[in-house]
Amino acid sequence: MEAPGVEKHPPSYQDYRFPLSDLYRTIAEQELHESDEIREQALNQVREWIVKNPAIRRCRTDGSFLLRFLRVRKFNHVAACENLERYLVLRQRFAGWFQKLDVSEAWVDEMIDDWPILPLGYDERGRLVIMIKMGNFNVERFNNVDQIRMMMMVLESYYEEEKMQVAGCVFVFEDTGLTMSHVAQWSLTDIKNFIDAVNHTIPMRIKEVHAVNLPRYAVAVAELCLGFASSKLKTRVHCHRSMDSLTKMVAQSILPKEYGGEVPLAEFKIQLRKRLTESRDIILGLDQMEVDQSKYGLFGKDAGSSASDAGDSGDTFGVVGSFRKLNVD
Repeated sequence: MEAPGVEKHPPSYQDYRFPLSDLYRTIAEQELHESDEIREQALNQVREWIVKNPAIRRCRTDGSFLLRFLRVRKFNHVAACENLERYLVLRQRFAGWFQKLDVSEAWVDEMIDDWPILPLGYDERGRLVIMIKMGNFNVERFNNVDQIRMMMMVLESYYEEEKMQVAGCVFVFEDTGLTMSHVAQWSLTDIKNFIDAVNHTIPMRIKEVHAVNLPRYAVAVAELCLGFASSKLKTRVHCHRSMDSLTKMVAQSILPKEYGGEVPLAEFKIQLRKRLTESRDIILGLDQMEVDQSKYGLFGKDAGSSASDAGDSGDTFGVVGSFRKLNVD
């Protein structure tokens, strides 16, 4: 797929047509207040803001890209503009997370083979289900930045399809095999930076988070880590002692065959390689966007409350209480 241009004021803008099924159109209307009229007006407002913003030098202005911010902020265009601005700054200040995400590099192939992160497809409610198995992460070969890079590469590839923008995503953390070596890679500063980015900047609508087989020692660590985050998603986080408990909330059929589902892990890996390869030019094209960082101070909670308050509807990541209640054997 060809990468969209990054000219902040192109001669013309391509018309946008909603590309998804009636299921997603209904979700967009009911959950995001999206309609053809509202969408067109909001896109025009964001594009006008980009043109007038002297700090933005280059930025994608196509509908698919801008809508990820409008949808996560439920078409509050002011909050969406602030979210986009923080995203552009974040991409440069934490370039190691975002820049040069090239699927052709050997580390990506290794990571897919180990599958610490594996998209499983869309559930019956249209949400993308992503399985995280940090115990598979090779701590001798990779560090926490590599973990974030792989996560960002996967998310960027799915944003372009727009289904995740509209219906959101579900994370399943299968924590068998998680060790202190995995946890020790993350400093307190690393954790805070990443969770702040997820809370306020990375445009994800996280609908559910499931933790399965969390080791006893990791409960306290999880509580500490997520203490930095918003509490809006508290009721959406679920802790399970076993996969049997998980499958009461997440359809077993969507899980890998090795977990009682229908599709073997090997096939999911093939699908991920194919998707990342097809999205390569688009993902790398994001590196061409640029802002003048000198015009920005801190962001996240310190950047002001308007963006987080205006669009924060529980679709952000953060919970402490659910982990406190979990008594892991």
